[in-house]
Amino acid sequence: MPSTIVVAMGVAAATYSFLLALLRLTQDANEPPSVCDSIPFVSPIIQMAARGVKFHKSIRDQYKHSIYTLRMPGARLYVVNDTSLIAPIQSQPKTLSFAAVEARIAANLIGVNDATNKIIGSNLMSDDGYLLQYPKYVHSSLAAGPGLDAMNRKAMQVFTESLAKWTAQGDTPIKLFEWVRHELFVASSESVYGPKNPFRDPSLEGAWQTLEQGMLMLLMGLPPKIFAKGALAARESLVKAWEEYFESGAYEDSSMLVQARVKINKDFGIPMKETARIELGGNQALLSNTVPGAFWMVYHIYSNPAVLEDIREEVSKGVREEGGVCTIDLSFVTESCPILLSTFKEMMRMESTTVSARVVMEDCMLAGKYLLKKGSNLLIPASVHHTNQPTWGDSVGDFNHRRFLREPGVKRVSPVAFRGFGGGSTLCPGRHFAVSEILMLSALLVLRFDIVPMDGTWTRPPTAKSPIVPAFPTPDDDIRAELRPRDNRAWKVTFAKREKGMGIVAEDDEPASSGH
Repeated sequence: MPSTIVVAMGVAAATYSFLLALLRLTQDANEPPSVCDSIPFVSPIIQMAARGVKFHKSIRDQYKHSIYTLRMPGARLYVVNDTSLIAPIQSQPKTLSFAAVEARIAANLIGVNDATNKIIGSNLMSDDGYLLQYPKYVHSSLAAGPGLDAMNRKAMQVFTESLAKWTAQGDTPIKLFEWVRHELFVASSESVYGPKNPFRDPSLEGAWQTLEQGMLMLLMGLPPKIFAKGALAARESLVKAWEEYFESGAYEDSSMLVQARVKINKDFGIPMKETARIELGGNQALLSNTVPGAFWMVYHIYSNPAVLEDIREEVSKGVREEGGVCTIDLSFVTESCPILLSTFKEMMRMESTTVSARVVMEDCMLAGKYLLKKGSNLLIPASVHHTNQPTWGDSVGDFNHRRFLREPGVKRVSPVAFRGFGGGSTLCPGRHFAVSEILMLSALLVLRFDIVPMDGTWTRPPTAKSPIVPAFPTPDDDIRAELRPRDNRAWKVTFAKREKGMGIVAEDDEPASSGH
């Protein structure tokens, strides 16, 4: 027995020495420094599992590198901590490619067939490729203009009608996340998919929630019938509904956004059955990120009396009352409520767990200092850049709803440090629609309702069990609250035409590229 132990220890020591030598020999001196490698190729996996969404922040604080390397079996990850490196990264969209990441998602998450995956994943270094053409096709439907206006108008109609029903019910107990999720789910899907919206089938809303829980396993490419059986079944039930939607022509009464997605697929020879699968990727952007963002916005407004008072006072200035009907215009909310918008951005700074990812398509030098090797992955975690004390100051850990106001004598934080919607080639094209929805729901709520926790105290819910894929964590335990109408007045939402989008990120201050 002792000899067996000695042999086992010898094998373990030899294996460790071999892996350590392999790591050192394959790590170029010009690459970002390798960290978290006490057990070569294994330590990062163990630490990620143990620390969850706090992993990148803890590694930043421990090693204090501008950029570092994580070595895992068959993979290199370069993680960026220094905000000054973001601009050089964004200046190389083909060499440091987000399109390559999207191609992997198409194969693993939505399960397109080999022919479609070949179309999506081809020409990643060329402007003629599917994924580099996609933003040009959808731009006009999501930028300020008739396409975005139509979606906003429909979403506001849905919100207004739903809140009128809640007002009529009087004081009502709710589960806050569940309530916000359903309100956003209905408004978003109705505005995008039109009168034949497949999500009108309640079972599909449940199927989407099941798919969300299993997205990470699907993205990792593990055998789904073993590791993500429920998510796989949910995905296929959604695909079946979307196949009927597209093949029947129901999409013809939908938004300009859906029309644009159908057009690019037709132009690239992708059949309707595969368009149904690709649309699940659109669902993910539409629903998985907006819903938890809206929940955290409502939570931060109502859990802080000062925030609620400031926002309620600000949006009340846009209300007109005539004949017992109160009217507010969406354009006032999105263009004349800087405190509301600042609160939203601060919510994103505090809550967003999004990670901008790119694939290194060829060996290159970043900022003339760091060698990035072909085939590696480059990550920019929002949580790292949103919690950088030198960038945000001593109050970095505090929720300051006025932080993003442009005030005389107050130094403005570099816009690049705000990563709520990514940036460069990873910039979210649907940000204006998502923000408009969340701001309008928030404005209507503070004007029409009080929300009071059932136990009398606002307590931040834990998020340890939250799926990793969405851009925001979801609560492990819902908040039981009471929705209380402030009065019984009738409300109307109008919508003046907008000529430009909101200044949400740095790129919104730059000239927009032309649509397709």
